[in-house]
Parts: sequence; C-alpha cells; structure tokens
Amino acid sequence: MSKRRRGLERFLHQFDKDKGLQARMTADPDAVAAEFGISAEELAALKNDDMVKIFEWGVHPLLVRNYAGFRRLDYYGMLRARGY
Repeated sequence: MSKRRRGLERFLHQFDKDKGLQARMTADPDAVAAEFGISAEELAALKNDDMVKIFEWGVHPLLVRNYAGFRRLDYYGMLRARGY
C-alpha cells in the first residue's frame, strides 16, 4: 500500500458489524468519511462500488471481500474482469 489507508480500513472492518454505521453511510456518506478520515478519492471508490481500486490500493482483501459481500457485489467477478 503506497499510502496508509487506515481510516478506510477501520471503516471496512466495522461496516458489516454495525447497523448504525450502515444507516449513516446510506444517509450521509460525507459525514461518515469525515468521521473515519476517509479521503475524497476513497469515498468516491466506495460510492462507485469500485472494489478493484480499493484492492489495488493494498487494503486487506478480506476487508474488501466482506464489504462487497455485504453490499451484494460480485467482488471476484470484478477482479476477474480486470485481469486478476
């Protein structure tokens, strides 16, 4: 990971376990980003469901997989489509 993505990792770790966080992310993603220190670039990837970009940043793949699964995204299909 070229840049520490600690806030994003904390968010991903907590997301599938915290219904309040899930509701806040739906209602006001910008406030959640500020709360966790998620950058504009990271928030855009989350909003666009760009799990491959998050994976490419070096975020732990299980965190990405769990978030994608909770959101009902085809994480492995996304990876295969981009040549992984």
